[in-house]
Amino acid sequence: MIKKDPNIVPPREFYRLLSGAVSPRPIALVSSCDKDRNVNLAPFSFFNVMSIQPPILVFSPLRRLRDKTTKNTLDNVLSHDEVVINIVGFDKVEQMSLAGGEYPVDVNEFNKSGFTPVSSEKVTPPRVKEAFAQFECKVKNVISLGEEGGAGNLVICEILLAHFHDDVVSNLNMIDPNKVNPIGRLGGDFYIKGDENSLFEIEKRSEGFGVGFDALPRYILNSKCLTGNEIGKLASVSELPDNLPESIPENFNWNKLKSLLVQGNVADAWDLFNIKIV
Repeated sequence: MIKKDPNIVPPREFYRLLSGAVSPRPIALVSSCDKDRNVNLAPFSFFNVMSIQPPILVFSPLRRLRDKTTKNTLDNVLSHDEVVINIVGFDKVEQMSLAGGEYPVDVNEFNKSGFTPVSSEKVTPPRVKEAFAQFECKVKNVISLGEEGGAGNLVICEILLAHFHDDVVSNLNMIDPNKVNPIGRLGGDFYIKGDENSLFEIEKRSEGFGVGFDALPRYILNSKCLTGNEIGKLASVSELPDNLPESIPENFNWNKLKSLLVQGNVADAWDLFNIKIV
């Protein structure tokens, strides 16, 4: 293992390591206003949802590493406590990146990025028409984490009103990831997108739990054929099948087991162990 002490490593180097390791990160495209209602639009990948009741989003504009100065968005929320947090998909990522340029304070990034401003209903900053999700927010608090370059400022936002494009909400009242092509920020200049080729599902239990690795027979745990993910699928069942053998024959078909697990056929995979030892 390579060890890095953040008290010793130069901040810019540690930033590259940290932003590359903690990824992918969702991206907030934040519209804000100063006290004179001049509009700013900027993306932030230090961002996430933190509460449902009340509905809270948090993003963090960092102080610039080169000179410790604050960004226009932070200056705006300190003088006008409202924002709109917009979410865009892959088809708008280049426009979003344009909005992140270091423009002078009097430049409206809506004009630079080609996004369309639309009036909000509960706050002053405009929404991004092209964003598939738009959250009108009241800034509840801003927590400064330091004065040095790279120091974050947690902007805690309570959602007052949410807007979603009609075509991205499914009949189950959920966001359909196939319709939004979500994007995430990696380290450096890298991003990632979610589409039909990269999406996968893992059933999440609202009640109960899987038996876990520690309940599995030793011959499964010691398998040289299965990955941790595949063993994890076997360990996700709520109870082990009855009459599992204490050992398995040398010619046991591990490749067939692996294939079933890759396909998600966990029940059929467990059926392979209902064998008779002669």
